[in-house]
Amino acid sequence: MLRILAADLPRDGEAGENTVVATDESGAITATRHPANLPAVAEAVRELAGGDPFLVAVDVPVVVRGKGSRARPVENLVRRRFGHRLRPGGRGKSERPGAAGEALLAGLAAAGLPCVPYPDRDRRSSGLAEIHPALALKALLWEVSTVVRASGAEQRGELFRAYAAPAYRDASSPKRAGWAERAVAIDLILRALGRLDGFDFRPAREALLSAVGLRDVERAGALLDAALLAGTAHRYLDSPEACLFLGDHETGYVILPADGFIRRLALHDARPPRGRLFPKASLSERLGEVAELRPVELITVEGRPQRLEATFRERPVYEFDNLDEMLWWKHCRHLAGPVLPTEGLDELVVLLGREDDEPAARAKPLRLARSRHRTLSFRFDPPGDWRAHLPTRDGRTYPFRVLRAVYEALQQ
Repeated sequence: MLRILAADLPRDGEAGENTVVATDESGAITATRHPANLPAVAEAVRELAGGDPFLVAVDVPVVVRGKGSRARPVENLVRRRFGHRLRPGGRGKSERPGAAGEALLAGLAAAGLPCVPYPDRDRRSSGLAEIHPALALKALLWEVSTVVRASGAEQRGELFRAYAAPAYRDASSPKRAGWAERAVAIDLILRALGRLDGFDFRPAREALLSAVGLRDVERAGALLDAALLAGTAHRYLDSPEACLFLGDHETGYVILPADGFIRRLALHDARPPRGRLFPKASLSERLGEVAELRPVELITVEGRPQRLEATFRERPVYEFDNLDEMLWWKHCRHLAGPVLPTEGLDELVVLLGREDDEPAARAKPLRLARSRHRTLSFRFDPPGDWRAHLPTRDGRTYPFRVLRAVYEALQQ
């Protein structure tokens, strides 16, 4: 039998205690623990699982790629599609590598409880499930609301993005909010949710009844969050059609309750198209006289576009308006040399300045990586290298020469 647990864990640098709960098959909370640290959390999981496979719903990032960006793709997607801001879970260059989710996985493995960083739908392997209480709460409040029956999809989308519960935890409440204001916020949320199958809010209600200060209200809020975590995990395993797994196993994911409308809102245009891919022959015809083409990868994988690098003998010269943290192609102008095809264009290696403007400070090649925006644009990658030569958003115009360009081409 798979045991479903939930662990409400403070993020790095946040005050607060850990809260771990165990549930039975119906979702009722049967035990609560408040371990002092992550090793104690692993021991609490061992005790509450009782030797059975388990699934622990946690509210910290579990799957985090290597260094690169502060926010993961799934967090950007949640912000765009749902109007909800998750705390960044990526690993930027200046951030230390020890995320709480990874530390928990390591602690469980050290305690003899190895598990995968996602739920096992077959219920055979132990795992973690990344679920964020505030996002789950937003979806559940939407589920029980009356505005869900608004007439048009566009109106419903605006309403859902605007939906937000009052802040009730120490990390999210306004600094001036006292224990009474937070207690009222929890009470209003519990009243709005009512009774939901698979969600046990009884411990949170009981803790709220005896709350007489900030610490007690914070514990009641932690029990509410733990109930949201555990209930969503139960729903995901028992009724996957009423949930959404957003993201993927490699770059990061979140699980949340979702009706048909929320799923359509999330999955519609979840990843903007990158533009039409060139056939290899057509790309050779366009650039063969001005550039040398070679494959980037040694092995071609069937079903995936082939990446081709064009090294220019005659360098295209463009200029761009420095308006943002990205280079927007709509604000670029062609000055000299061959014109770059943009279909399938994925990244550029450029030199700032014209041929007759070659100061030593600008001799270093700089990289532009294709962004995910629908409008053709490129990220300054890495930003620090660019900002050594360009002030942020100075509105000036800068010329650049293209040394190399990488295209994604269709296999033939």
